[in-house]
Amino acid sequence: MSPDQEVMGDGGSALTTARTGLRRSRPVILGVLVLAVILLVNLLSGPEEDSRPLSPGNAAPPGARAVAEVLAAEGVDVERVDSYDDAVASLEAGPATLFLHDPQQYLSSSQVEELTVLADRAVLAAPGERQLAGLGDDFAPVGAVPLDLADEAPTVAADCPDGDATAAGTLTAGGIAYSGAVECFPVTVEDGGEDGGEDATGGLYTTTSDGSVAVLGAPSILSNAAVTDAGNAALALRVLGSSPTLVWYEPTGADVVATGEGIDPRTLLPPWVDPLLLWLLACAVLAMLWRGRRMGPLATEPLPVVVRAAETAEGRARLYQDSRAVGHAAATLRAACLARMARRLRVDRGASAAEVVDAAARHSGRPRTDLEQRLLHLPTTNHELVLWAQDILDLEKEITPS
Repeated sequence: MSPDQEVMGDGGSALTTARTGLRRSRPVILGVLVLAVILLVNLLSGPEEDSRPLSPGNAAPPGARAVAEVLAAEGVDVERVDSYDDAVASLEAGPATLFLHDPQQYLSSSQVEELTVLADRAVLAAPGERQLAGLGDDFAPVGAVPLDLADEAPTVAADCPDGDATAAGTLTAGGIAYSGAVECFPVTVEDGGEDGGEDATGGLYTTTSDGSVAVLGAPSILSNAAVTDAGNAALALRVLGSSPTLVWYEPTGADVVATGEGIDPRTLLPPWVDPLLLWLLACAVLAMLWRGRRMGPLATEPLPVVVRAAETAEGRARLYQDSRAVGHAAATLRAACLARMARRLRVDRGASAAEVVDAAARHSGRPRTDLEQRLLHLPTTNHELVLWAQDILDLEKEITPS
């Protein structure tokens, strides 16, 4: 090795380099392991539990599993479909009642119209304007029923000639009131307009004159938590069990078609997206206020800029310290020390480190093994590096006094 040749790298073994890289990559490795465990748990876990409201497979309070099981026990074939094509195929197979629960309004008005034509009887759960457009002028929304905080479960009488509603007697009030040919369970809805108009009256269960299409403005009566209240169960079983087959259809985003009706893309997103976006926006603003720095006017300085050698040496030393390159720093100090000793001992510039040590031993009278131990063996810790650097500096001054 040439005495003035600087050692590249950290001056350590391949194992030391591998350990250093592994230590620096530890956060990334831990993150990958956590993601792998999450994916593995999701893959090994069983089918996802049904938690959709008014789903016939959901046994939780918001679900409608109780109604579906009672209908099945009474001989009604409950077919749960998840796509528009499956719903059409089931309705074309024979006489069937359609129960359509589409709170996100995925279906277009033409799709709703086709389903109601194919069904022996169609029951729509709290449909919106988009779905009502497929029913013509038979139905219109009146407004949401105000909550009665004094009574947790108010009831309302049928008060209509419909046989199913009359058999139920009373119904739990709540939901949306609609106007139609036959309005059952009438409720009064306050007019929220600025003109201060009169209150309107609509029914929680509204049907056409022949009863082929029904709008259930209070679909919560089908839930496991409320089906046993008042006459909810009687109305649910009579309305949904009028045919040998019940097609229970819950549309998804896959049923959306390009109809040019101007569907709002936000209706396709989960309800928690809007609060999440607001929360992320607030976090971004706080982060900008916390970490943002105002940039002042530019500082002018005459060029060229003169930097003292001591500053560059100190900066390089700090880089070595921050990267924990003890071996690299020690190798650099040793190369500089051997280069100075070779120049003062008049050793050839191409001489190796061993030749410089031989010349130093002859000049100082010290044992060669002592010089090899002090010059050629590098420290491994910061503390050892400080002591070793002072030691070789004292040795250099002793062998080659200025």
